[in-house]
Amino acid sequence: MEFAVILFVIFTFVLVKMVLEQRAAARRDNLRVLEEALKNPAIDRATLENLTYQLTGRHSARSHERTPWFVRLQPWILALGWGCLFSGFAIYVVGEMLGQRDGIITGVGTGILGFGLITYPFALRELEARRQQS
Repeated sequence: MEFAVILFVIFTFVLVKMVLEQRAAARRDNLRVLEEALKNPAIDRATLENLTYQLTGRHSARSHERTPWFVRLQPWILALGWGCLFSGFAIYVVGEMLGQRDGIITGVGTGILGFGLITYPFALRELEARRQQS
């Protein structure tokens, strides 16, 4: 039993070490490619900001000011929608299993709310694209 524990610890250590080395190598390669791309003089401002974001993980203050608050809120709405959809499905299943009509109605309502929240960011994006075309 002690031998199995020792082997497990060694195996876990080696596995974690390999994963960390692989991530470091990938990060090093990505950094090298991005540095070479930034040296290109024919690069436009949007591409430069995108590459800088990939290097630092932060948007420039100028690009953040141009983004409306509801656009920055869309990923959170989408995540909330997925949570509501799956929660509604779970509430519906539990309501069916227990034979409780209120649980079924609540599950269906929560699922419909979740579906609406999921489609909302996509609908806003489509409306914005159509407004810019006309």
